[in-house]
Amino acid sequence: MSFLHGILLFGAAAFLIPLIIHLLNKRKVVTVRWGAMHLLHEVIRQRKRKMKVEQLLLLIIRIAIPIVLALCLARPVLTALRSLGLGSSSLIVMLDDSFSMRAPAAQTTLPGGTVMQQARQDMQTMITDLPDGSSAQVLLSGGTPRKLLDQATTDRTLIPKQLSEVPSMSGPLSANDAFQAATSALKDSPNATREVVIVSDFQEADWKAIADGAALPALETISKQEPKPQITFYRVGSDLAENISIASADISALVAAESQPIGLRVRIKNHGKRPWQDIPVHLEADGARLRTARVSLAPEGEAVLSFTHAFDKVGDHSLSVRLEGDSFADDNAFHSIVQVRNQLNVLLIDGSPGKEPLSGATDFLEIALTPHTVAAATLKDLIRTKKIDLRKIRNEDLRQQEVIIMADVQKLQGNTQTEIDKFVKEGGGLLVFAGPDCDLDWYNREFFRKGEGMYPAAIKGQARADSDSLPARILMQRFTHPSALYFNDTRAGRLQDAEFRHWLELAPQGDQTQRIFNLDRNVPLMIEKKYGRGRVIAAATTANAEWSNLPLQPFFVPLMQRLTTYLATVGSAPAWQLVGSSIRLPLEKAELGAEFTLRDPTGQTQTLKSVKEGDAVFVQSPSITQPGIFQLQKVGTEKTMLLAFNIDGTESDLKALPSADIQKIATRYDAAFADTLPAYQALDRTRRHGSELWQPLLILLLGLLFAEVLLQQHIAKG
Repeated sequence: MSFLHGILLFGAAAFLIPLIIHLLNKRKVVTVRWGAMHLLHEVIRQRKRKMKVEQLLLLIIRIAIPIVLALCLARPVLTALRSLGLGSSSLIVMLDDSFSMRAPAAQTTLPGGTVMQQARQDMQTMITDLPDGSSAQVLLSGGTPRKLLDQATTDRTLIPKQLSEVPSMSGPLSANDAFQAATSALKDSPNATREVVIVSDFQEADWKAIADGAALPALETISKQEPKPQITFYRVGSDLAENISIASADISALVAAESQPIGLRVRIKNHGKRPWQDIPVHLEADGARLRTARVSLAPEGEAVLSFTHAFDKVGDHSLSVRLEGDSFADDNAFHSIVQVRNQLNVLLIDGSPGKEPLSGATDFLEIALTPHTVAAATLKDLIRTKKIDLRKIRNEDLRQQEVIIMADVQKLQGNTQTEIDKFVKEGGGLLVFAGPDCDLDWYNREFFRKGEGMYPAAIKGQARADSDSLPARILMQRFTHPSALYFNDTRAGRLQDAEFRHWLELAPQGDQTQRIFNLDRNVPLMIEKKYGRGRVIAAATTANAEWSNLPLQPFFVPLMQRLTTYLATVGSAPAWQLVGSSIRLPLEKAELGAEFTLRDPTGQTQTLKSVKEGDAVFVQSPSITQPGIFQLQKVGTEKTMLLAFNIDGTESDLKALPSADIQKIATRYDAAFADTLPAYQALDRTRRHGSELWQPLLILLLGLLFAEVLLQQHIAKG
């Protein structure tokens, strides 16, 4: 037993008042002899014992009343845990540090404070209220979950200091990944009593599926642990109801030639209920504003704008779009880097040259990669191709190439295979198209080599659509591969119009591969694999029209160009990255130990040093915590590389999950829910110390007062 207001227990000393009155009244008794008294002796003898019991009972009730009143005011609680020596506990806070937590808070003691600032304040109070000897750990749960500290700490001032250096710029919260990290952290908890608190704005985009019944396997695992940790969902709300943002922006080319127009398609989204009129949208290149367009948005509507721009100088250039209008400006800009180059060298290895136009394995590829050259146009092609018959290939043909494309190649001979293997490992790109002449046994045995070779997948065999069945088509879904992002908008081309009659059944193995496109037969069409410093993409179809009508589609040209330029730039920085990721650029071995200066959008700099890991030399930065254009320059040189970082667009929809749905999730997993700090503190007191007893004591007090009145009346009548 313990008391929340122990000092009020001194009020129990008031029990002395009725006791003293009783003793004083007993001293004042005077014996008066009366002649007829002997006639009442028998009656008095019979009632004397009963009267003593009643008087004693009345005294006990009167003594108990001030004692119970004092106990009620002192708010006693059960302390079963402390009686067992388990008062200290281990608290693990899963803190949502995603971008949406930067929205204005609904209730905060800080004027203009954000949800994250309020969450930090509340979390600091939670840690301060922990019993002596308790430990605390914070898991930053936005994007990829990570620990704030290397290990749990009992220093209650350390966590607030560390949190002050953590901005809320991570990607969406993945609840199951966060609970998996919490499971790992629980294993390191030094105390038997453990608590897990999820502090979040509970953005609907992150939690809606779970509220609708989606499973949380990691939380189920935590719920089954013994002793079972206490789990609490703690919501910190935002009062921002309206928000507009740049939901996405797609660039028509990852690399461009001088004076080649670059298209930029921007999707602007209204996440609120009010309409927006004439919103200015600015296009900026290399930090200078070029032009402004205006757009209007219906409630919860969106609009698409298209811009074009051409750079006339070789090198890295920044291209940005910025809109004005709302108070939450962090998601109102998009930044990208465009590489402008003189040319990009691509080698086409034709495994089946044709005698007729467009009958060869690489004929359509040559047109798609150099359309201006083939058409004798005045515009310059970025890509310069060299086509060679497989039977005539020499080692010299592989030199100074950036991408190699193989089409319907039966198999590679020993020295050629060795040279291509070396080419990819050193950072080159390889694109492999299937064909009827491919020796599938060789591909599996020598090219795939049970996952250790260049080829991304094992080949089960060749499949085809029967004459009576519909041809296979590309499965339309949200594409995530950098070379495929442009085709998420159907205006870039209707990929589902391509029909496939034959294809290879590719069976990727391991976690080193990534599917780029899938067919609607639940098989991959294109798979990518990282191999050394380079990458390999395998296509399950032909590059000509023998197995499909893919080369006849209008989108074949931009698709092939984007795949090729992607492979040519895998060793350089991407067009843009998400905030929360880090810069990691491969370097030559001779650059080991070289120093680089990284300048952020505000002008602040930090020095990075290249390091070695295995055979790879690279320079890597800490996680980037703000969007914008960064400059990376090697110390002692004038060459500067530009890098762009953007926030995750899914974080801009600030709509929160209703409290009833959060409670439903909590109930499903036998957890608790609180949306205010006092509510959490009351819950915590009950769980940590036991149930408070002032409510039953108050009922007991009322009962004692009622009993005292009745007993007093009964004695008076007697």
